[in-house]
Amino acid sequence: MSKLSLGCLLFLSLFISACNEPSKPAQTAETEAQTEVPKKQPMKTEPACSITMGWDPWEPYMYLMPGNKVSGLDVEIISALAEEADCDLNFVQDDWMSLLQKVENGEVDMVAGASITEKRKKYALFSEPYRRESFVMYVRAGEQDNFSDNIKSIASAGKTIGLTTDYIYGDQVSNLQDSPDFAKQFVYSPVGEANFYNLLQHNVDVVVEDPFVGAYNLKRKGLSDQIDQLDITIHSGDVHLMFSMQSVDHTTVASFNKALETIKANGTYQDILKKYLL
Repeated sequence: MSKLSLGCLLFLSLFISACNEPSKPAQTAETEAQTEVPKKQPMKTEPACSITMGWDPWEPYMYLMPGNKVSGLDVEIISALAEEADCDLNFVQDDWMSLLQKVENGEVDMVAGASITEKRKKYALFSEPYRRESFVMYVRAGEQDNFSDNIKSIASAGKTIGLTTDYIYGDQVSNLQDSPDFAKQFVYSPVGEANFYNLLQHNVDVVVEDPFVGAYNLKRKGLSDQIDQLDITIHSGDVHLMFSMQSVDHTTVASFNKALETIKANGTYQDILKKYLL
């Protein structure tokens, strides 16, 4: 075989081998970019409802903090309920009578600390009771042994009793207030702080006050070592959230009731109460 023929055979062999070798696609920046899976952005969900709550200052249940932040025992409870119910909560301040009118008209969605009456049932929906309203009795430090175990016995013993004007204390107290035998023993003050002043000045023998309001005022005024609480509780009734029929439906009320069950079961409710009993 000639050298030319051998050369041709060698060239053909190399050519065939090159053709049979698989080719590798070039990895370009454009190809890599096309193969990347885009990350999904988390969806922003809207709250299930939006509630405008009317509030009237009453420490420690509702009050304004620096920065115009509304706080207090009731505010914390209701904020916890709104969060659990996935409901946006806003606040509008006004006096109590104006707020009731706004609930009736649908200008305000909800108020707290409400008692159920036949008149209010015509324009409002009510939650389950979220707090039981009660009162306790305070005396000067060291005098606890001078008082019996109920308010009627204390009144019968001729003791003078300090009350706050226009408070609703429940049937037990109102029956004594209306009785000709005991009516003159009640001394009224426009605010609870004045009752404690009267107590220390011996103008009254005992003061009836909301336990949270009493604890708050005694600590704020530095009177905790001068005034003691008797082991007597006067129940005046349950309080509810009151929702406007004009702007709130039964589903929203039900969601707040369910939220109340939840925060009582997980301890949130009890933690808030303990915080304000100081």
